[in-house]
Amino acid sequence: MPINTHSPTRSTVLLALIFTACNATTHGFSIFLYSALLPQIRQVFDLSYSQAAFIAALLQLFYMGASIVSGIAAAWISPRNMVRLTMALSPALLALAVATPWVLPYAVCLALVSACAVANWNAIAALASEVIPASHRSRVLGLASSGAAFAICLNGMLIALLQGISLRHFWLICAGLTLMVTLLTFWVLAPLATGQRINKSSAPSLRRILRQWLKLCLEYPVALHILLLSAFIGGISGPFLNFLSAFASERLGANAQITGSLWTLIGIGGAVGGLLLGSLADRWGALRVMALSISAFGLAMLALLWQPSLNLTWLAAGLFALFYFPVWGLMAAYLSARLSPVQSLQVVSLSMVGYGLGSASANWLCGWLLQATGQFGLVHGWIVCWVTASLLLLRLMARRQRCEPALGQPL
Repeated sequence: MPINTHSPTRSTVLLALIFTACNATTHGFSIFLYSALLPQIRQVFDLSYSQAAFIAALLQLFYMGASIVSGIAAAWISPRNMVRLTMALSPALLALAVATPWVLPYAVCLALVSACAVANWNAIAALASEVIPASHRSRVLGLASSGAAFAICLNGMLIALLQGISLRHFWLICAGLTLMVTLLTFWVLAPLATGQRINKSSAPSLRRILRQWLKLCLEYPVALHILLLSAFIGGISGPFLNFLSAFASERLGANAQITGSLWTLIGIGGAVGGLLLGSLADRWGALRVMALSISAFGLAMLALLWQPSLNLTWLAAGLFALFYFPVWGLMAAYLSARLSPVQSLQVVSLSMVGYGLGSASANWLCGWLLQATGQFGLVHGWIVCWVTASLLLLRLMARRQRCEPALGQPL
């Protein structure tokens, strides 16, 4: 019996809230919370900057790898069961991360939560096509995708409210919140009927996926452009997020309340940016809006590089959120106007691999530079360089857009 796609409005709202909470807890208490609490984590585990950056790179590599693995596993595991599995694992892994005083189990458990986050989101996107009416699907997924921004707001409030609490207790509180969301998820998904049986013989191999990605990049330049742009944004966002709290506290002398407020600002900016930039893109085009928002952030980083101050840090954090969270939706919209739905999905999956590689390599290199020199200016200079590269790529994409062929036709 197929899943009922005409759920009452109340059920649709409940599913939207659950999907958002799943995305918020899995993403918020792994990649983003690690960045927000980096000064405390370095102190507890006695980590150097290069070691802390290696852990950040590990989280991104697990995130990237899980994006590929979850796509292959979808041939064996239904979206509903994948959501259940990843939500069941997440609170256990968060608790296990601080069960020992050693950094290796902590890093591995956090990396596995990061992997659960992307697998959970991929499953939510697939499940929504089965259980959410088409008339509400875009709004539900739009709300659910903003879960990461809500999570950053929550992280900022928790850091400000729970000053003085140990890192272990902080993480156990996050595990408890995730467990509550997990129980609610199981309760909400229980009444849903089981969809069609999965055909295991249709499982794609990794070699086939890699071949499809290579063919896309060779035949459609837009696929290669989005892959590169995602990698460039990874090179920007990785070091910025990973070393934001460390820069504010160690270089500018900010306390935990200020650093927590910075993350709250990023969360609010991401939510606002999604609404603002989306409406502007409908008028001016996605490429122009992306270029303007990235340019504004780049100018703020140049000012911060020239004159480090807390006020400019606030400005850079707000402008970063304004471009970072909406940019993925703008890229997806740009793709959907030029490729078929299947091709767009393949390019989005490939772009997450590019983002993971860009972020991981940037975190590792900037951590090594910071450990060797102690100069945050080198990290900010690195970010400015990749902002420039992103703008040059967007200019190239705009030139090609003027003479591109019809939908789905190779250049």
